[in-house]
Amino acid sequence: MYMKYKKIVKMKDGRFKRTVGIPRELFEILVEVLRPSYEERHKLGGRKPTLNIEDTLLMTLTYYRDYPTFFKLGMMFGLDESNAYRWVKWSEDKLKEALSGVIDIRDLDENSEQLVDVTECAIQRPKVYDIQKEYYSGKKKKHTIKIQIIMNEKNKKIVSVCFDKGSVHDFNIFKNTTKGLPDTLKFLADSGYQGILDYFKNSMTPKKKSKNNPLTDEDKELNTLISSIRISVEHVNSQLKIFRIFSERYRSRINTFYSRFLIICSFYNLCLDT
Repeated sequence: MYMKYKKIVKMKDGRFKRTVGIPRELFEILVEVLRPSYEERHKLGGRKPTLNIEDTLLMTLTYYRDYPTFFKLGMMFGLDESNAYRWVKWSEDKLKEALSGVIDIRDLDENSEQLVDVTECAIQRPKVYDIQKEYYSGKKKKHTIKIQIIMNEKNKKIVSVCFDKGSVHDFNIFKNTTKGLPDTLKFLADSGYQGILDYFKNSMTPKKKSKNNPLTDEDKELNTLISSIRISVEHVNSQLKIFRIFSERYRSRINTFYSRFLIICSFYNLCLDT
């Protein structure tokens, strides 16, 4: 049985979002963003397309949300495997073009805290032996891509997304991707970012206890406060991973991972405005 937009459009808003992964309002906005390019592609005539623009976008989001193979995705939408891939690729290219600028490092606000966190997504073991070690995460015990997200605490928007190999330490990713930023910015990070004050003097990380230096009550209160603020960015990472393409082992080429993750992060930012 084919999955078509006309079958889900009558769903209540909550079920619609659970099915598609984004709110109905954002889905409708994206349809109108893609429509001119879709109509331009078909205005010269030829065979009538199997999918309309709504179903084309729905198929792309279904691929992100449920991460089926393109063979199975094609069966769900009445296409063969190659056409399913071709239309998803078309949608991604148009979305990437339309959404450029939604995530902008210039949205960093010196009057607000910036929340930074790194998450990892499992990938297939690289075929090239020489780079397998670079992507191997000792923490996860598997090959991964690390994603660093910086979020503005005031408006909850993602302002920066950076990627690196699974073997790279979180703090090294941070140092490599924040060069040139004003040292007055205030970052809130986890305990793995010890030394951040050498780069951003107003930043804060939880204090660590040691055998000879147990935490005081004031230290514990401060750690609790930092954690209560930072939980926002951890929730964002959880929301992004409702798309199974990022919570399961990624099967495609690594370069496609970057663009797809940025598309989903852009969806998150746009949801804040809808």
